[in-house]
Amino acid sequence: MISESLPPDWAPEDWEAEEAEEAEEAEAAEAADQRHVAEVVVPDPELLARLGRVERHQLLHEYVCAELGRVLSVSAPAIDTVGRSMKSLGVGSIHGLELQRRMSAALRVEIDLLLLLSADSADELIDRLVELLGPAHQPPERTDRSGPRASI
Repeated sequence: MISESLPPDWAPEDWEAEEAEEAEEAEAAEAADQRHVAEVVVPDPELLARLGRVERHQLLHEYVCAELGRVLSVSAPAIDTVGRSMKSLGVGSIHGLELQRRMSAALRVEIDLLLLLSADSADELIDRLVELLGPAHQPPERTDRSGPRASI
């Protein structure tokens, strides 16, 4: 019988108190997760096209790290952009699709999913974006947010 396995001083209120405590802990954990994920600031593709390579790389580095942080639920500064492949960072097919969709829409370029997933590092992906979004890339005027305009 279940009642025999319960402590003699157990009451139904104990269950409710435990559930309330667990719910509070879950809310606190979720709030902590949200605190370390920074807001993503998307660089203007037209500005990127006018900047020099070094400045373009800096802006794209901040942007890509912020997107990775948002998708992976980690703080952007904690992301190793040089020493780890995208896969070892935790970017698999689901995260890759989300990153591809977000970055393609924001930067107005078509980012190849295979390239994103197979990059030796986030920095390699950033370097390719730096080249793609350089002076030769002038994104067309857009009145809507549909569809990318260039591709890598």
